[in-house]
Amino acid sequence: MNSTLRALLRPVVVPALWVHHRLLPRDKPGVVLAYLWLCFLPFFFINYTPQPFPAYWWLYASAGAIVFLVLYFRMYREIQQELPWLLGGIALLGYVFFVVPPHNGYTFIIYASAFCGFLVGSRKGLVALFTIVSLFAIEGFVLHWLFEVPYIAWTFGVFLGLIIGIANIYFGELGHKNKALKQSQEEIRRLATTAERERIARDLHDLLGHTLTLITIKAELAAKFAERDLAGAAREIREVERISRDALAQVREVVGGYRSGGLTGELSNVRVALTAVDVKLAEKVDPPKLSPLQDSVLAMVLREAVTNVIRHSGAQHCRIELENQDWQLRLLIEDDGRGGRVQEGNGLKGIRERLREVSGHLEIDSSHSGTRLTVLLPLGTSGQASGPVMA
Repeated sequence: MNSTLRALLRPVVVPALWVHHRLLPRDKPGVVLAYLWLCFLPFFFINYTPQPFPAYWWLYASAGAIVFLVLYFRMYREIQQELPWLLGGIALLGYVFFVVPPHNGYTFIIYASAFCGFLVGSRKGLVALFTIVSLFAIEGFVLHWLFEVPYIAWTFGVFLGLIIGIANIYFGELGHKNKALKQSQEEIRRLATTAERERIARDLHDLLGHTLTLITIKAELAAKFAERDLAGAAREIREVERISRDALAQVREVVGGYRSGGLTGELSNVRVALTAVDVKLAEKVDPPKLSPLQDSVLAMVLREAVTNVIRHSGAQHCRIELENQDWQLRLLIEDDGRGGRVQEGNGLKGIRERLREVSGHLEIDSSHSGTRLTVLLPLGTSGQASGPVMA
């Protein structure tokens, strides 16, 4: 049954897809809505006068609609060099068809106003919008004065064009900013990946180059001693074992650092994540140097807390403070979102368990004005350093 239905629909679907792919770009989501917005085009053919349209009107009205459709679908290619010309062409159709009854050129003016949001930069869009609408208002006023064209015929186009145009410019600017933000984030990731690869290569060279050279020398000495001094050979072999164990421990420590970007890396991720969801971040970060375990625990706490802010709080502002207070580190994450009773899930339970590993303490204060999460971590000798390191 399915194969039979596909065979019946194939002569219709294949040509339709062929036409669709030539009208609209394939790589842009949501462009199929272009067909929906054509629902306003039939207003161009409505007769508001008591006299029927003459035959010649249908001829040039159909020609105008075809020209409009060509310009309309070309606009969705969003080639910035072409947009002003396409926009001017649609507006010109509106001016031309507003001169003759039934003065339905306002339809094209509304479309031209809506397309002002395609221009990059809100200033360009607003200048184009007010230019199109102002010229149409002047034309309508002159036609009213000369031929008594009703006010409603052009004031409707001016009013609706302004509303739709301003709304589209706002959302278009928002879309352009989101696109630029996404591109900058991708560039940051690319640069961070390149820097990380260089760091890994540098670390491996510094760590393994010297160690493997030393192991090679010790192994050669052991081979020479084996012929005449078994005790010396055994001593060198034990040295090889010790060096190998030290190297293994260093490799594990380095690999552990690669698996987690640490507190500094997590702070960078937090800035990007909060910016992406339009949450304003205020931060005061001045931590001392931490042991690898403390650094890993605080990074996990920060990641989990900010994830909860993004997913559940609905906050508009977030504040992060990290400071050293008399041999004790204080981490504060506060938001102005939905607070109330806190039900601890696996995330908060995991935070408490990890903090216990470093003798840390977690406090949560949640109300209708927001939630405050405070972590207190004793630094001790392992975490104390001679001076602060800015993250």
